[in-house]
Amino acid sequence: MNTPTESHLIHGRRQRPDGPVPVDVISVQSQLVYGHAGNSAAVPPLRALGLRVAEVPTTLLSNAPFYSTLRGRVLPSDWLADLLLGASERGLAQRARMLVSGYFGSTANGEVFADWLEREQVGAPQMRYCLDPVIGDTHTGPYVEAGLERVFAERLLPRAWLVTPNAFELGRLTGLPSLAQEDAIAAARVLLERGPQWVLAHSVAGEPGELVTLAVSRDAVFRWRTPHLPVDVAGTGDVLMALLIGFLLRDTPFEVAVSRALAGVHTALEATLAAGFEEFDVLAAAPAALSPADRFPAERLA
Repeated sequence: MNTPTESHLIHGRRQRPDGPVPVDVISVQSQLVYGHAGNSAAVPPLRALGLRVAEVPTTLLSNAPFYSTLRGRVLPSDWLADLLLGASERGLAQRARMLVSGYFGSTANGEVFADWLEREQVGAPQMRYCLDPVIGDTHTGPYVEAGLERVFAERLLPRAWLVTPNAFELGRLTGLPSLAQEDAIAAARVLLERGPQWVLAHSVAGEPGELVTLAVSRDAVFRWRTPHLPVDVAGTGDVLMALLIGFLLRDTPFEVAVSRALAGVHTALEATLAAGFEEFDVLAAAPAALSPADRFPAERLA
């Protein structure tokens, strides 16, 4: 900001303490005016769990794209690069404990983020990177630019500690069948060979009327079974990731953190249905996740 028209944005402070603000999570995702997806879904439950979040938007949109109108835009890649540069100038990566990426909106934004991540991870070994590889779903097909799948597979997966694809995305990333439980476990193990320590595969087909979530590491396989509710709203995967990392940052064991996260998401879906809301009731998620973690217990399969 060095042009005359921008000079009013830079000003001094007469008094300012030297101590930096703690940052728990950097969240690089979409942002909405109305409704809940990306940061607009993930940040409320993270803050409800007492975490400090630095939000980096990849889009600024009026609403999710399934409405009859859509305003705003995907951020140009130079804008995203500038915001990430600003985050670097404030030293956020060196303080954050978790980094999350979700919907990028364009291949160019994915490349910009990958460039930034490669630079920042060198000096921030404490920051675990969690990748939500937003590609699409079984009922929509892919809804991102094809080049993003290459960015996920070649540049981001090798740097991720955790990756959280739905069953459709797991298949796109591996080229393997992944909609059924045993296929999803096999595909998740292929992803582990590319770098992550954990794969959390959700929306896997289970018995009639249920969905399966699988957590696969090099040493273990866990399963959770949840009822399939008749509601389709944006933001459920974003809230699942947010609650999961929120409890992991409280030193909760991984399988217990998933149980709590699933309870939060499922209760919020029930609240959405009960209220007749057209958007996900994200504020119901964190209180339910903080309740006793026995609603959806983990089953260890291996």
